[in-house]
Amino acid sequence: MKSVITGASGDIGSAIARAFAMRGDHLALLYHSNEEKVTALANELATAGNMVITKKVDFTSSSETEKALDELSALFGAPDVLVNAAGVSLVSPVFDTTAEEWDRLFFINTRSVFLASKWAARNMIYGGKILSISSLWGSRPAPCEAAYAASKAAVEAFTRSFAKEVGSLGITVNAIAAGMIDTKMNACFSPEEKASFTENLAVKRMGTPQEVADAALFLTGDKSSYLSGSVLDLSGGY
Repeated sequence: MKSVITGASGDIGSAIARAFAMRGDHLALLYHSNEEKVTALANELATAGNMVITKKVDFTSSSETEKALDELSALFGAPDVLVNAAGVSLVSPVFDTTAEEWDRLFFINTRSVFLASKWAARNMIYGGKILSISSLWGSRPAPCEAAYAASKAAVEAFTRSFAKEVGSLGITVNAIAAGMIDTKMNACFSPEEKASFTENLAVKRMGTPQEVADAALFLTGDKSSYLSGSVLDLSGGY
């Protein structure tokens, strides 16, 4: 199986890449920065006998993204799985958020999903799986998260709508609404803030990138063939 993962340099993207490699997938790891980290990850995973390639993609530019994806088609062939894990966050009141910050969030969090999903669906000759990493805040926004929440809400709406467009092609489209996961993205919160948040969770702890990867394995595997247009709540019982 051939799987493409955007945001492969991130904690969640790299955890999914490792899980998919253990499954035996051939991998295309897409990234925008942290080339050294992605190269090291590719070298690590290639030792298992998997084909692993890396590709730099600038999701803030539509033309550069489309060019990179066209080149990926020639290098990698038709994908069976796409995981949209590229993402950035912003904790800022609306009054302090600039238009440039708003646009950057939507370019990376939302437009990347649109462009990559469209590309993948056009190339999934025998059907396939498209999975996007969303956020708890997409459906339950919090103060100072308006821009980020809006970008993830758009991902979830796109997921539900696109699933209806491509279902007849044998393609399922789902998302994971991740809660407070122990990643560098959430390092902006103090230990006290994290403790206060997790106290409201049923499981009383943060989640791990591996737990997101485990959910991704299910949603891109054969046992989820009747699941499409769904957003899995992975928030620890928020």
